[in-house]
Amino acid sequence: MKKNCLIALSIFGFGFMPQVYGQFSFGFKISPNFSWVKVQDGALENNGLGLGFSYGLTGDYSLSKSQNYWLSADLLISTAPVKLKHTGELIGTNPTNSGQDITYKEVEFDYSNQLLQIPISVKFKTDEIGGLKYYFQAGLAPSFSIQRKLKTTADPDIYSSTNITSHDPNSTENSRFDFDGGVSKNKDFLFLDDIYSARMSLILGAGVEYPLSGNLNLVGGLRFDNGFTDFLQDDNYSGRLNFLSLHVGLMF
Repeated sequence: MKKNCLIALSIFGFGFMPQVYGQFSFGFKISPNFSWVKVQDGALENNGLGLGFSYGLTGDYSLSKSQNYWLSADLLISTAPVKLKHTGELIGTNPTNSGQDITYKEVEFDYSNQLLQIPISVKFKTDEIGGLKYYFQAGLAPSFSIQRKLKTTADPDIYSSTNITSHDPNSTENSRFDFDGGVSKNKDFLFLDDIYSARMSLILGAGVEYPLSGNLNLVGGLRFDNGFTDFLQDDNYSGRLNFLSLHVGLMF
């Protein structure tokens, strides 16, 4: 009987705790970001920073009575442009004559990738200092590709026999734009340009909260989104997509 009473009290206490200690803040944010791919393997190199943009909803839930420890979650739509350059030559099958090869030089890849991101982190907030609260956060950010587009430039132009200037890299209908090693299928000149649809990353961030009125706070900060899964879906190439973003938002 005593044991059952303790269990009941524990369950009741757990359900009652959020009402006593918990506090929920909800808001929205916008975030310009810089994105790039850190190439791990293969004859590719990063070809500059991509300028992207994120927007969406954010929420913080207090984990302690002290109001210093919070669980934070976002739901974001993010664009992540990526620029890559091949450091050698690539060979593809002639689109107008499947029995011939074409050698491409100065090949560059401009990926336009849109992601649904769900970052979840633990946020550590300071007490108010000079009218501001400072925070640090760390967590994970699963992401899922919802739109992909690739513009490939090369000498000669790979789109010359078409009326388009870009393609979906993962579509099997666009495999004619792959650098497949040509008729000989030479792996040294092969690049299929596909990217993974799912991504996992570690996020680290810091920022400030400024009270405007009542429960309304202006929030601003920096976040580094460090991918640790592969961006390129290719046996001969690998690289990880990273972000550096500036967040501005309102919390209620």
